[in-house]
Amino acid sequence: MNGTADNSEKPAFHEHQPRLNDVAQEFLADVDKERQRLSAEFPLCAMLIDEAVARVYSTGRIPGKEFYADVYQQRPLKITQKVFVPVKQHPNFNFTGKILGPKGNSLRRLQDETKCKISIKGRHSMRDRAKEDQLRDCGDPWYAHLQKDLFLEVSTVATPAESYARMAYALSEIRKYIVPDKNDEVSQEQLREMMNIDPESAKNLIFGKKFGGNSDGAPKFINLRKRAAENPPEVNKPEEVAPKRQPTIF
Repeated sequence: MNGTADNSEKPAFHEHQPRLNDVAQEFLADVDKERQRLSAEFPLCAMLIDEAVARVYSTGRIPGKEFYADVYQQRPLKITQKVFVPVKQHPNFNFTGKILGPKGNSLRRLQDETKCKISIKGRHSMRDRAKEDQLRDCGDPWYAHLQKDLFLEVSTVATPAESYARMAYALSEIRKYIVPDKNDEVSQEQLREMMNIDPESAKNLIFGKKFGGNSDGAPKFINLRKRAAENPPEVNKPEEVAPKRQPTIF
């Protein structure tokens, strides 16, 4: 941003936002004036303005200008992709927690491996829900994404071919973190990591309802293990084989 006091007060979790140059700032100011002149009779125009503002805050580019990939001079190209998270299909699953991992380590590792910036946006993307509700209703375009369902925004800057290669790899890896499975490879790795960081919290996760526990707090796999011990599978007894008769010697 332009370094004003208002922009310096933005929360740290929005530092992924692109810096807006003077041209983008001027465009946003003109769009805001246009919005104020619109009446309620033009809802479609207001929607288009909101989309344009969101695009500028997301990419730093002004809509309407056509961009080309310069593979001749290999100029860096920034690409941005929003990723759907199935929160409506699985409303009780903690996608944000699985994507972040213990102390946010999973997300940091994913960004390092893919060389992409991955941001969690939308509803329930903030730990402080009261603060999120306050920002959602403040009317600041910077926080307009909080009006939408939870989603991920992936971006990277590199030469054209490298940018798309990074994006393809990131999208394939991200899928592991948005599958609503509490006992898959990612969850097990996060649980082992949590055991090293905070053993007490890890025990609460194992024996609590977060990992599919029932009313008495014991996980399902422990109950199955007890049941198997109490009712061992029947083992077929080997058929008795009659001893071979010794040949009679006359």
